[in-house]
Amino acid sequence: MAALDAVRRSRLWAEKRVIFICFLIASGQLQYGFDSAAIAGFQSMPGFLAVFGYVDPANPIGYNISTDVQRLIQSLMNVGGFLAAVSIYTFGSHLSRRLGLWIGCLLGFLAISIMIGVTNVAGLYAGRLFLGASNGFFIPYSVMYMTESAPSLLRGSIVGMSTFQTSLGALLGILVDNYTNPRHNNASWQIPLGVMYVVPVFVGTLLFFLPDTPRFYVTRGEDEKAIQAIRRLRGISDESLLRAEVDDIKNAYLMEKELHAGVHLRDMFRGPDLRRTLISYCCVIGQTASGVVFMSSYSVYLFVQAKVGSPFMWIMISLAIALTGNMAAFPAMRVWGRRELLVSCSIISSVMMFAIAIVYTVLGRESASAGKALVGLSIVYTWIYGLGQGPVLWALSTEMPSQRLRSQTVGTASGINFIFGWLTSFFTPYFINPDKMNWGPKYGYIWGASNLALAVWAFLFVPETKGRSLEQLDELFEKGVGARKFSSFVVERQLVDGYHGQGTAASEDSEKVASVSGK
Repeated sequence: MAALDAVRRSRLWAEKRVIFICFLIASGQLQYGFDSAAIAGFQSMPGFLAVFGYVDPANPIGYNISTDVQRLIQSLMNVGGFLAAVSIYTFGSHLSRRLGLWIGCLLGFLAISIMIGVTNVAGLYAGRLFLGASNGFFIPYSVMYMTESAPSLLRGSIVGMSTFQTSLGALLGILVDNYTNPRHNNASWQIPLGVMYVVPVFVGTLLFFLPDTPRFYVTRGEDEKAIQAIRRLRGISDESLLRAEVDDIKNAYLMEKELHAGVHLRDMFRGPDLRRTLISYCCVIGQTASGVVFMSSYSVYLFVQAKVGSPFMWIMISLAIALTGNMAAFPAMRVWGRRELLVSCSIISSVMMFAIAIVYTVLGRESASAGKALVGLSIVYTWIYGLGQGPVLWALSTEMPSQRLRSQTVGTASGINFIFGWLTSFFTPYFINPDKMNWGPKYGYIWGASNLALAVWAFLFVPETKGRSLEQLDELFEKGVGARKFSSFVVERQLVDGYHGQGTAASEDSEKVASVSGK
């Protein structure tokens, strides 16, 4: 075990450059997290509600927001994301990963400027729509960039950093809200929006210094650029290793291209690609089924309506603790399998959601004990999501599609993600707002059931992809290997990108990989 730990540390150090680069690329996800938390806070900020809400003496803060405005400021962002997903499907095969991210930066800058400059709901709605489109480019293209740049043995952990960045953004969003909330004027919500400029400016500038992904260059027949990209992204200097990896990527791509000439929408639903598409789609639906959209978008409002004292502070504490779960996800995804983490974490999340609903059913909204239980259970839920569900589902959704169809599959999957996010954002206010059904925390019954369904689906259908290269996954799906046999099946294709390392430790690790890969 000590030798294996040394191997893992050696591998991490050898790949430190690509880990750091992917961490920076994942900053695109920070905008989504920051916005989700900031907007969640706005719904309980007097300064924002004085402009976009109405006076309500019966509400704990003296203001409330109408159900219609509440649902539109959240759901229009998902509409924008869906429109971006349609664009990605239509033009995705022609857009480089860098260009997709630059489009996200441009739309984000435009959206933030609109929202800061308006004081009417029409302008606010327009800004939300453009920001959704920005996230619709940021999310899939940042994940694709990481997936196609990372070595297979670290791919899941690296892609899992998306969840860390989302949680970090959420923490920063609610932190800024907490300190601007006492202003009770337009600056209380305009300052958090202004802080969001950091993401598109930073990511847009960063991309000038980075290449596109090796796999994108291979699909364009630019093998030399692919070699240079691997050298710059991973710091590999061995020319033979560089060419071997590019040849492996190219051979897999050409084989797919020969077997499935042309790219059409129906290709994602034929042969082995049908299975891959459905798993990828279910993974993005699983993000919504986990309840994270509900918790991130309405957490502050829920705490205020449940009369939890110092709601901004408790949300900050919850998100800070959640970050430790995100950090633990990196080693967890290298030690345990995707299936194990997803199934176990979904079951725990289900228990937490049911517990929140049951507590408020039994004790009632006025109970101080119910408020404490809401805080404690939501913190555990958020930590568990950051550890397993978030990073695993993101990793699987981009690992599943074939190389030939990755842009189209991830693009349409992102669209489905935004559709289900829109459904959640559109209907949640009806359940929790006092002027409608007034369920409050009892809404947890729905999310407890959906988490349980997610656990059952993962156990039955999700294959184990840990330690497999994207090219090996192509082989496994082409051969129709069952989900429960993925981890033990002996493949013909060697794990080329798994050999980046130095010294005895790397050799030992290669032997362990080869024993699984069938070398």
